[in-house]
Amino acid sequence: MRVYFDYNATTPLAPQAAEAVTTATRDLFGNASSVHHFGQQAKAALDEARSAIASLVHADPSEIVFTSG
Repeated sequence: MRVYFDYNATTPLAPQAAEAVTTATRDLFGNASSVHHFGQQAKAALDEARSAIASLVHADPSEIVFTSG
């Protein structure tokens, strides 16, 4: 049996998270700040994620900020 003890450095990715990332990078590649169709799809996904996170932490969606990097 193999055991991983370096969770401080990184953690294994849950299969559900890997699937969500794959779907997002494949289907939601538009710039969420753009007005074209692909950008609006990406913006809708971000808005949905923002609302879901806000609900989990009992915050207003406007308080959830995504940053790059």
